Amino acid sequence: MIRTTLLLTSATVLLGCSTELVPGAERVRQISPGMTSSCTFIGPVTGAESMGMDVAGDVESAYNKVRNATFERGGNAFVVSSTSSSSDVTVVQADIYACP
Repeated sequence: MIRTTLLLTSATVLLGCSTELVPGAERVRQISPGMTSSCTFIGPVTGAESMGMDVAGDVESAYNKVRNATFERGGNAFVVSSTSSSSDVTVVQADIYACP
């Protein structure tokens, strides 16, 4: 019983560390700066993650936060302006756009 509880608690903690995409955010795409001429600028966004098990997980989670925020603010694309990763935190800064 204790072993099962410990296993379930560990799984919950590990799964709770990454940000999943909200429904609809999977359609948000990353574009290059040259592709924004026919798009409407919505605003800047920052996605940061520091609770993952490794840097790769933090990067994925930070990008998911950017995609989620882009979708929630009415955008369908983003241009990354900067990224920073260390063993402690990953930060992705981007500009949100609504593109045809």
